[in-house]
Amino acid sequence: MADYDIGPAAQKLRPRIIMPRSRRARGLLVAFMLLIAAGCWPVIMLFNRPAVVAGLPLMALWSYVIVFLSVALMALGNRLPREDSRAEAEQGHSSGESRTS
Repeated sequence: MADYDIGPAAQKLRPRIIMPRSRRARGLLVAFMLLIAAGCWPVIMLFNRPAVVAGLPLMALWSYVIVFLSVALMALGNRLPREDSRAEAEQGHSSGESRTS
């Protein structure tokens, strides 16, 4: 079988974009896109000045901010699915109780 021959079952699959369903997941997506924009050249150009803040050049300080915000956003993103699944489980559990009563 050649690399490009994936079979008839796989050919039916269509690539799709999965959009976030909850408000918090959409907020996380927006925060991620803003973080990416903050690391692009037009924004970096605003911080590329010969200034020193807290003993660091402004550009280095901005780089640290981007790194720490990335870590915080990833930690929040890892926490989000667990909280959403707990909320769905509690909602399903409570609606199941109301049907049996």
